[in-house]
Amino acid sequence: MAAHPSPKRGTVLVADDDPVMRLLMLEMLAQVGLDAVEAGDGPAAIASFQRQPPDLVLLDVDMPNMDGFAVCRAIRALGEPGAQGSDGAAAASPSAATVPIIMVTGGDDLEAVTQAYEVGATDFVSKPINWPILGHRVLYVLRASDAIARLRVADAHNRAVLAAIPDTFFRLNRDGVYLDYEQGHEAGSAFPSDHCVGRHVSDVLPQHIAGQLLEQTRAVLASQQIRSFDYELLLGQQQRHFEARLVSTGAGDVLGLVRDISERKRTEEQIRRLAYCDSLTGIPNRQAFLELLERELAHSRQAGKKFAVLFMDLDSFKRINDTLGHNVGDLLLQTVSERLRDTIRPSDVVSHNHLARLGGDEFTILIPDLDRVEDALAVAQRVKDAMRRPFQLDGNEIFVTASIGISLYPEDGEDSESLLKYADTAMYHAKNCGKNNAKLYSSSLTMQIMSHVKLEVGLRKALQNNELYLLYQPQIDVPSSQIVGVEALVRWRHPEHGIIPPNDFIPLAEETGLIVPIGEWVLRTACTQAKAWQQTCRRAIRMAVNLSARQFKDENLTQIVLSALGDTGLEPRLLELELTEGTLMDDARATMAMLEQLRGIGVLLSIDDFGTGYSSMSYLKRFDVRALKIDKSFITGLPQDPENAAITRAIIAMAHGLKMIVVAEGVETDEQLTLLEQYGCDMAQGYFLGRPSPQESITQMLTVQRAPASPA
Repeated sequence: MAAHPSPKRGTVLVADDDPVMRLLMLEMLAQVGLDAVEAGDGPAAIASFQRQPPDLVLLDVDMPNMDGFAVCRAIRALGEPGAQGSDGAAAASPSAATVPIIMVTGGDDLEAVTQAYEVGATDFVSKPINWPILGHRVLYVLRASDAIARLRVADAHNRAVLAAIPDTFFRLNRDGVYLDYEQGHEAGSAFPSDHCVGRHVSDVLPQHIAGQLLEQTRAVLASQQIRSFDYELLLGQQQRHFEARLVSTGAGDVLGLVRDISERKRTEEQIRRLAYCDSLTGIPNRQAFLELLERELAHSRQAGKKFAVLFMDLDSFKRINDTLGHNVGDLLLQTVSERLRDTIRPSDVVSHNHLARLGGDEFTILIPDLDRVEDALAVAQRVKDAMRRPFQLDGNEIFVTASIGISLYPEDGEDSESLLKYADTAMYHAKNCGKNNAKLYSSSLTMQIMSHVKLEVGLRKALQNNELYLLYQPQIDVPSSQIVGVEALVRWRHPEHGIIPPNDFIPLAEETGLIVPIGEWVLRTACTQAKAWQQTCRRAIRMAVNLSARQFKDENLTQIVLSALGDTGLEPRLLELELTEGTLMDDARATMAMLEQLRGIGVLLSIDDFGTGYSSMSYLKRFDVRALKIDKSFITGLPQDPENAAITRAIIAMAHGLKMIVVAEGVETDEQLTLLEQYGCDMAQGYFLGRPSPQESITQMLTVQRAPASPA
């Protein structure tokens, strides 16, 4: 039975001038499944190759016209760039450079064998030919050629992959000598290959980095685990960051991969700045300060050191935001942070890295390695002095002060939360002591704060529980000594603590905003009482009611006044609203608008505690108020104090020149009243003339006195 033909395994070009040799070769090749094409001489072989490149060339050395060496050389030349065919056209063939070529030579012609390899032959077959193994010899060469081709493709692929990867690869032996070094294509790669191979790492890298690389190399070889580390190199004028990853190859050396991570480091730094820097001022933010505080706590515990936390808050910052706008407020905060940086110099007991903005107008300063409490107080004093210098911002000259609280480690607390809270507590105590102060924390402050909180809770319930009540202090007409008005004064009777002094709860009401509902209650109650006196005593008594700054800025104030007058039936001319100089001067434009609305209702307006503020004559004229109330601090020294006497006389003369009525507060002696009458003062009030009293006492006083025709 005939054998099945073997599957075809490739095409062979057979070039020989002997037809018998060609026939035998084709037969042997067919037996191993190879196709064959034949050429009778060299030029025919080259032409056949150009028409259809074969998988292998079997080429006789001895041929007329063009021997096998010349043919082999010509075929290889076809694989070179720019090769041309016999017609002059481009004829480059990529396979011509790699196609296997077997030369058939004389059996003992060593010179021919050598020449065959020199012109590009792959292998040779000696004559006489062993025909049974010829086909298998060709198959072996084809398989080897195919394997080489695959390796060549894999190598090209690997090189392409390596070229696409920006990282640098190297091999390093246990002693730290570079065995291989493949430079990454990025500009950030540090060294060329010829600078590294065969050299020790200490000859290539800075000493500290080389030592680290050697240490990691030995650790990888010992543990057979991947290790990595980061390092920095100064390349030219630029600092670059690199990450090296090392893995054992199992042959006693390590494979390293070096990646330029400079961009990642820049991104991380940007993220860190966003997370830890205040976006407005550029200094560390609250999170950064808390982490710094934790580190300082750990350091101070270990070293047995002390440190201080300063908590600074700008006084009246809200007023600047409200009057000049948030843009100016932001500009002020930026300038404050710059001034703080300049004030807290590196040569000082602290450095600028210990400054942070917690938020709003709150700043903190950490003073490490504190030797004396006086050092913290000295820093606080210098900060206060720096804040008091005027700020020139956006065409405005701005004056601010700072209140500072100080807590100490370990005396006041041993954790960051306590130290920050206690410094904050001390800061509020500094504000309550008149602002522009620096105070150390003490445990008694916590008790005060707790008492303050309880007082606030009680004040919120005071209105609904009817714990507030009014007293009235009479105001007399100086020439006639008749009562022409009263001032309503709010008091608080606490169910547990009894009478709470006004100086304790009025500032608290201002701070919490409770002054607005309390003020409305005072206004309604006072108007109701004034109307009652008008009906029962047949006396038109003017009722004076104090307005706080918060009430005056309340956009509903006009409606509240109209509602109180309408509900009680009191004539607007019998209601006098008293405002302090500070309230009037806070925002001149808004003040003028509100005063116009109140004057439109018909109520009277007066300036309380005049002389303690900063009003100018031009503002007094523009505000067009009815009366000035001279502060009792000027009356107290009369008649002995000549300076107070001169000031009082000047205020009375100025007010009369502006067609204003003058009321003297705090009159306590007959001599004071007599002197005021001589100066021409219009009205007076004080303990000598009548203490703040309940409405029953005022009713009795009004009944006894003869009523004048109308209030002054």
